[in-house]
Amino acid sequence: MDFYHTTDVYGISLLNPDEAALRTLLQQLDDPAIDEAEHPDISLVHDASGWSVSAYPSGVVTMENLDSRDTPPLYMKGKSRTDVLGLWRKLARGEIEAIQKENWQQDLP
Repeated sequence: MDFYHTTDVYGISLLNPDEAALRTLLQQLDDPAIDEAEHPDISLVHDASGWSVSAYPSGVVTMENLDSRDTPPLYMKGKSRTDVLGLWRKLARGEIEAIQKENWQQDLP
């Protein structure tokens, strides 16, 4: 079994949350009070690989390896909450290569 965890806008982490919990977490991006939150994003981290996918209220999504300083973060814009959920499902299963095939960019345009 792959282990993963999420971190919400308040810095609270959940270990191996189910899909319902992931959907609830994504709803935080639409909370009008998000500007007051500790973190402007929510993320899911695949613990064994160190890969993380973070989502921002604006639709920006980032992918980075938290264990490697040599790997620059990647970005996508205009992603829906459903898109993020799909990326998180893949990451939770350890499908790193499938996620890397998405339309990532080195910099935000």
